[in-house]
Amino acid sequence: MDKTQAIRKPIIQAAIIIGIFYAIEVAMVYLNLFPDYNVLLLADIVLRIVMGIIALVLLRPNKALFTNKVTPKMWLVILPFLIYVALPLAGLFFAGVHAPRDITRFSIIIGQQFAVGFFEEAYARGLFMKGLLKFNTATVKQRLCTCALTGAFFGLTHMLNIFFGENPLYQVPSCIVWGFFVAAVYMLTENLPLVMLLHAFSDITPRLAQGILGEASNPAVLKVTDIAGNVLEYVILPLAAVYICFKFISLKENVKRS
Repeated sequence: MDKTQAIRKPIIQAAIIIGIFYAIEVAMVYLNLFPDYNVLLLADIVLRIVMGIIALVLLRPNKALFTNKVTPKMWLVILPFLIYVALPLAGLFFAGVHAPRDITRFSIIIGQQFAVGFFEEAYARGLFMKGLLKFNTATVKQRLCTCALTGAFFGLTHMLNIFFGENPLYQVPSCIVWGFFVAAVYMLTENLPLVMLLHAFSDITPRLAQGILGEASNPAVLKVTDIAGNVLEYVILPLAAVYICFKFISLKENVKRS
């Protein structure tokens, strides 16, 4: 298999997987196959796990993708993202109510987000970047291209969420920028469980806050955290991704030496 085919084949496979996933999701929702919403969420979890496993089978990951070490310096690079993930929880300190209204549904939704992290990272980082990581990281330009292409693919696939009432004008740009950063983290660490967990918790903390908050007694604080989150997402995280692309070799050597 030549270089072009080695890069293109997993990208096509990732696109097919996400296409099949959305076809099944749309059918489940619009044909009302699961009238009970909790059952629909459970079906979604099963579907994501199955499609994620298929992506991993196609990826044929080696053991290193699950065991590669993340050094203290690497955690410093990821720190802005950890702050971004934790920000929604700040509202818990200014809430009027501290109990979810429907504990069963709330628990299922939290479980669903772990399935989201597993599935989306399996196809959008693991499989999609398989050939790119092997053949397109030698120069800064190649690394920027790899991360930008991955982020664009990840963001554009979320355009299909318009079928489920999401606003693509907001979600797609957000996912492109977010995906650019996570692609850079994965390129550097080549640790698939790490990006799966980062993804899952970035989706869980806003839902955790919404599910527990009730009415916030200090809306101004929540407004500040919302603005801070936007600055982190649209400014700090992209800059961190660019930094990884430029300092990739020295950061990678640091990982190998540790």
